[in-house]
Amino acid sequence: MEPAQALYRMLLAHPLQASGVIVAAAALTMLLLHWLVRELNAGSRNWQRRLRARLGVPPGRAIGELRWMLLVFHLVLWPLVAWAVFHVWGMHETGRSLTHALFSTGVQVGGVHIVPGKLLLGLVYFLVLFTFTRWLKSRIEHDWLPRAGVEASTRESIATLFGYATFALAVVVGLSSAGFDFTKLAIVAGALSVGIGFGLQNIVNNFVSGLIILFERPVRTGDYIFVGQTQGFVRRIRIRSTEIETWDRETIIVPNSDLLSNHLKNLNLRDEYGRVIIPVGVAYGSDTALVKQKLLEVALAHPLVIKEGEVPDIAGPGVFFVNFGASSLDFELRAYVREVSKRLSVSSDLRFAIDTAFREAGIQIPFPQHDVWLHTVPGR
Repeated sequence: MEPAQALYRMLLAHPLQASGVIVAAAALTMLLLHWLVRELNAGSRNWQRRLRARLGVPPGRAIGELRWMLLVFHLVLWPLVAWAVFHVWGMHETGRSLTHALFSTGVQVGGVHIVPGKLLLGLVYFLVLFTFTRWLKSRIEHDWLPRAGVEASTRESIATLFGYATFALAVVVGLSSAGFDFTKLAIVAGALSVGIGFGLQNIVNNFVSGLIILFERPVRTGDYIFVGQTQGFVRRIRIRSTEIETWDRETIIVPNSDLLSNHLKNLNLRDEYGRVIIPVGVAYGSDTALVKQKLLEVALAHPLVIKEGEVPDIAGPGVFFVNFGASSLDFELRAYVREVSKRLSVSSDLRFAIDTAFREAGIQIPFPQHDVWLHTVPGR
């Protein structure tokens, strides 16, 4: 204790130097914290990546809570620095008055009584709870539920609902710690009801629709859907909107109410299977039995085409003679594929294989032909 007391007496004996040391130490502390935040957001080291993974922060995204934590640290540190500076200058009463005003009596702003210390405490509670529940949500979605054998879409729904519920809990705890009077909540609710009646109907509609989607799950992450003029893969379901990614890697934000109010086509709701239809025309005079044989051989040779009897209630590939066309005999090759998202590539593979098989078998694929008769009028 003697070295500490000696240092304390030295600081009191030289208030100007002591003030400089206190301010410099505080500034150095904040610089180190800012550097640490930048490093954590960059995620360039292994321990940083592990920490980000535990918090459920995807690569390349900043940890938003760190900015708020820095703000709280600023708001806590500099009043303490001011108190310490007043103390080394012998202004003990001023320091006590500042501390009392910040953490006890507060200040009156209009008709509102504000205690900065309680506000800081509420903000700290909110940030701690929010960070903890975010970590807990990540563990639930990526660790505990997978061990229980819960499928991915259900895990995401549970984690999303848990995240919103715990966020609301963190807000309530933070407001309560900040001194918010919940008896006035009825007034706020009344004002919100008027706002909802005039301008927030769409937001509330989307919010309720998001809850319905998360519970009923007509759409899940990874599904390929058609809604209105939009089609693509569902990448994320939020409480207000759903993110859809097109084949061009464009992200389209669709309000959740549109998913429930419009006709929705989901290719993956029941299973992953889909069907491809390949129209094929051959020249008149071709051996139709040979055409059917070659088309079936091509379909059965593709690894993603479902064969007869492989999947219950799904037929194997079939060939249909659909029409006598103007220039060709028209056939259709119809086959179910194992992954509906790969229909385009399977269709392309089948067309390449059909062209090769027809060339080897001498089957001609005709192009439109027209006979033109020139009639000459006598005397002209």
